[in-house]
Amino acid sequence: MLNPDQIQALRSPFPAEALSSDRSRGFELTSIKAAFVIERLNDVFGPCGVGWRYVHSPFEELQTNNGLTEIVTEVAFQYRFAATNDCVGCDPVVWDAQVAGWAFRKHESNHDWSEPIFACGGKSIGKGGAIITDARKSAVTDGLTKAASMIGVGHDVFKGQVRVDGRREKPRGGNGKQLPTGGNDATVFWSLYRSQGQPAGVSSEVAKRLANQGDWNTACAELRTLIAKS
Repeated sequence: MLNPDQIQALRSPFPAEALSSDRSRGFELTSIKAAFVIERLNDVFGPCGVGWRYVHSPFEELQTNNGLTEIVTEVAFQYRFAATNDCVGCDPVVWDAQVAGWAFRKHESNHDWSEPIFACGGKSIGKGGAIITDARKSAVTDGLTKAASMIGVGHDVFKGQVRVDGRREKPRGGNGKQLPTGGNDATVFWSLYRSQGQPAGVSSEVAKRLANQGDWNTACAELRTLIAKS
């Protein structure tokens, strides 16, 4: 249901400003700001509600072992695609309050929705003037980010391969030493392709060929030349 261009765009690295440090679990993780995840989904599928959609279950307040209250919800994410005889999608998924569970809403359309992708989201209630509102909002975007990761969004970040400064961790050999790589400009290259190269008509095949050279500085330079010529 996802075409190669969509898969490539979903997996494209995020710019450094999209990343933040998350210490909420007692150790440092790198997370992606929700606005950049939503932007990525809008870029690939179209605006929310048209090209993709999400709904969530009712919020629950759960007590954690450390005495905090966590707001949790389950998010269902779907994207739209053109149905064919060989690939027929689903109706929009909804939360049915009468049965306290998920159900499908029957509709007629020239498009179909993907199978729903479910993910749980949660956020502890913090401080400030809108503690419940902020926790609920964060619980939803947490679940949405996790659901989006299941189709490739932010995989490198969630695998721990990208640091908060946007640089990729170099692979390590069996002795723990860092192995040489082609540079740390993969994020720059794919961000440049998504923001300027793709709109300028540079195909994903050309971008992959440039990326496979193993020299990110050269790849970025050649991509900028192609953009300038368009």
